[in-house]
Amino acid sequence: MLRRLTHALADLGDLLQQKGRYRDAEPLLLDAIAVAEEAFGPDHLEVATPLNNLAVCYKYLARYLDAGPLYQRALMITERALGSDHPQVATIYHNLGGLEHAARNWTRGEPFARKSVRIRTRALGANHPDVAADLTALAALLDQQKKYVEAERLYRRALAIVERVHGSDSHAVAVNLNNLAAVRHARGAVNDAERMYRRALDIETTVLGARHPKVGFSLNNLAVLLKSKEPEEAAALFRRALDIFRSALGAEHPNVGVCLENYSSVLRTLGQRKEAKLAARRAARILGKVEAVNDQAVGITGTINPDHASFPLLVRPSPIHRLGVFADEAIPPRRKVIEYTGERVSRYEGRRRWDPKRSYLFGLTAYWQIDGAIGGSGAEYINHSCEPNLRTRIVHGHILYFSKRVIQRGEELTVDYKYAADATRMPCHCGAARCRGTMNLTKPLTRRVARGSRASRRAST
Repeated sequence: MLRRLTHALADLGDLLQQKGRYRDAEPLLLDAIAVAEEAFGPDHLEVATPLNNLAVCYKYLARYLDAGPLYQRALMITERALGSDHPQVATIYHNLGGLEHAARNWTRGEPFARKSVRIRTRALGANHPDVAADLTALAALLDQQKKYVEAERLYRRALAIVERVHGSDSHAVAVNLNNLAAVRHARGAVNDAERMYRRALDIETTVLGARHPKVGFSLNNLAVLLKSKEPEEAAALFRRALDIFRSALGAEHPNVGVCLENYSSVLRTLGQRKEAKLAARRAARILGKVEAVNDQAVGITGTINPDHASFPLLVRPSPIHRLGVFADEAIPPRRKVIEYTGERVSRYEGRRRWDPKRSYLFGLTAYWQIDGAIGGSGAEYINHSCEPNLRTRIVHGHILYFSKRVIQRGEELTVDYKYAADATRMPCHCGAARCRGTMNLTKPLTRRVARGSRASRRAST
């Protein structure tokens, strides 16, 4: 009985989600999770599907930090129940990549998307339509990194599969056309891109309805292409997209902000400077609310990349500071726990990126730093403690965290940041018995040490 109720709630929530009614789907999926947990326990496979579907809703609602831990939990449950090579595991990796794409952390999303392609191809074969969806998701992350050649190849391969399986007027075809058009536009094939955008818009309007938020994406994308060529039409398309986004996603959604930014530029082209300034100001206010890890509005998702972790780990609220990383099973002493990854930047670039409120920079050498905000493994969320349970080792250019002692399941992982004694004083709230009151060392070291950062988003300079 409870299994049927769980499925009914989850199916209805999924149906509303497919119609773009994400806010209506949320309470149904929350109820489905609660019923499944009560009936089967929190780690049962029946819980994973509504967890995954609720995370999808939160992604579209730009609640990235709510979505990430739900995906992570669904992934752990599914892998334990079905094994790491099951297609359902691939689905969650696909969704993790999509979450990072939405949060603008494309390098962080790429390994998730590549893993979904590998798992699903092995399980279902290279020409399965679900593999095509994975290829599309991977290509979307690549084209944002300007890896256009590989992205276009993947889009065209996916498009051929879905046209053969679903026909030329399916939503899957529209998705690939929309994305392929963006690549063609970036590579200078404007007329080709416009044709693809218009066809994608026609298909999505027919299949999904004129008020679906995905139609809003297509309207915005076509309008971006037409900004210089046909500014009057572009302005009208932006207005339609804004109306859809506000209605479906809410007036404060980041998509509204992005669309307003685009709209303001075309208004300037049309000489409507007062309206353009107003739209730009509204866009800045909306986008300024995005909880970001850098000045490029890359959102926080609270995810761990299992490929860089040796044990199951979860991100959740921390008593030390906001977010922390917690062990989901006991960890023996002297074992590698996770690698600190991210974009390698020079100390000069690190200085430019430095923001004491939201930086994840870790000193690797005297010249290089690792910015965990871009492509990080999740280790960047690990908090400081004056009595940590992890120690840092740098091995052949890799920053590794090792356990100092047994770490119990549910225990928060911590590391001593060892900020320089002469650097700006960073207060510590770790609560350890021998807390020194600061994340800085009390006296200078005689040799240079690497210094890291964490979910407080403070960083070394």
